[in-house]
Amino acid sequence: MLIMALMAATLPAANPRIPRFGAGVRFSYFGVPNALLDLALDEHPQLAGSAFSFEVHSYGKKGPQSLFSGMYCLEYNRISGKGYFRVDKEDNRFLGSGEITQVNFTATILLHVFPSSPVHPYIGAGIGIGRMSIWAEGSYQEHGITIRDTYEKKAFVPVGHIPVGIMGNINDKCIIRAEAGFKNGFYVGGSVIINL
Repeated sequence: MLIMALMAATLPAANPRIPRFGAGVRFSYFGVPNALLDLALDEHPQLAGSAFSFEVHSYGKKGPQSLFSGMYCLEYNRISGKGYFRVDKEDNRFLGSGEITQVNFTATILLHVFPSSPVHPYIGAGIGIGRMSIWAEGSYQEHGITIRDTYEKKAFVPVGHIPVGIMGNINDKCIIRAEAGFKNGFYVGGSVIINL
């Protein structure tokens, strides 16, 4: 019995299973720079809001310690603002409120710097497609009369994704990330991923 116990102690421990996938959520502050808003509107206030994302991650042979990983993200973001709006120069300038909502799907490749380190930076690039809705309402003056008006537009748009962040890998089971980036607007947030 003692000999069997000593033999069991000297045998190498079985290799733990390396996770190849993970799933998580990200919450972010989201805003659109005026340069992008200028493409759709001639005049507008600053628009800011938040974003919520569901993410699926795929890893290489080394699991979460791989040099590259893939991220597939379904995101909803909403921004709003109040002030003066005008779609085109020839349109009336009206005072009111507006919002832009977007549901998008992106596929992104992440490059991890020193991936074997429990805490390390990463950068990525990805593309996708989104469904954007623009809505604004307000009032304007014409010949001394106050007129209320509403503007709505919906369209499919291409989505570019450039994330930069730092992540903490907890025993390959859980990943915590702080991330900033661009995804048809700028965001700063954090996420939690559980590896499977």
